[in-house]
Amino acid sequence: MSTLDQESEVIQVADELGVEWRTQPVNNIIRFCQKKIGRWVDDAGSVATIADLERLVCTKLRLIFEEIRSDADLDQMIQKYVARGEAVFATLKDEFDDETFATLLQRRNVAQEAPDQYVAIIDCRGAKAMRRFFTRWHEIAHLLTLTRQLQFHFHRSTNDRCPAERLMDAIASEVGFYDPIFAPALKAEAQRRRRLSFDGVEAIRSRFCSDASLQATLFAAVKRFPTAVIYVEAGLGYKKQEEALRRSNQLDLIPSATPEAKLRVLQVSVNDAARKGGYRIDRNMQVPGGSILARQFNSREDAVSLPVAGVESLNDWRHSDGTPVGTARIHVEARSQGERVIALIQPVRGHCGVGGAGHGREGLTAS
Repeated sequence: MSTLDQESEVIQVADELGVEWRTQPVNNIIRFCQKKIGRWVDDAGSVATIADLERLVCTKLRLIFEEIRSDADLDQMIQKYVARGEAVFATLKDEFDDETFATLLQRRNVAQEAPDQYVAIIDCRGAKAMRRFFTRWHEIAHLLTLTRQLQFHFHRSTNDRCPAERLMDAIASEVGFYDPIFAPALKAEAQRRRRLSFDGVEAIRSRFCSDASLQATLFAAVKRFPTAVIYVEAGLGYKKQEEALRRSNQLDLIPSATPEAKLRVLQVSVNDAARKGGYRIDRNMQVPGGSILARQFNSREDAVSLPVAGVESLNDWRHSDGTPVGTARIHVEARSQGERVIALIQPVRGHCGVGGAGHGREGLTAS
């Protein structure tokens, strides 16, 4: 069981929904939500895109979205609902801080079956706009798991990573990329290209879930792809010990100890097929100087910096003790994204590499 499975808030939600909570309550709650949506889709006939699915689900939940992209948008939205007798909206000015992405409210001056009984206000100002798609499905997840409607009135979705918010994230990542729509598209991509690619993910996103960000679609695609895939974001960073030293006051006492930032793995997502095959990359691992990721990082500021792809060896990736991670050949596709480089790493089919000395399995592990 995961740590989230053991949280009392998660167990309580599972119990209230009437699903098994003693083993894997998170997965059981997700399946509960998937089945609920599946029944709605069956009744509707079918849905072709994730946008169609969202409209159907919102209709069933009596939910509408209000998106704010400026302070003026927030002021106008508050005035609109206060004029309709919804006094609680007047407090919203103080509810949106840097860590709050959305607020979900239940209206009091409409009939219980009104199509806008619930209003989710999505903060799309600044960098928060990148999470727009995921935040909308996060709010949908709250209503999919709502059992005590008479006690619900107001909810803020923040970035504090409490168990309830993490559970809603887990639900959103599954139902927001509805498998009956998303999985067949991925299967076709696997059969056509035999590996996951940025162009392939972008094509799927444009056709089936155009409101989603590329990153959100990449995470969903990597997780569901039938063969081993690792998603990596690399940028300048420090080892854990170096970062701890930088945050302490010791640098003032030991000037020569100032650590140098190096190209490291800052974020990683590994799918089940990669785990089962022994392929692994950990955060903070240093990227080899000769890797395709390093090449793309060094050219990211060029006006004509284009995505690059090629094959390299795990022998170039080294543990902190200098031993190679392995001998397998891997296909790497990398592209620039601001100050970082993102990459899809996949084993070359037909090449059976082995782990480095003393490590026994093929894979990528932390330095």
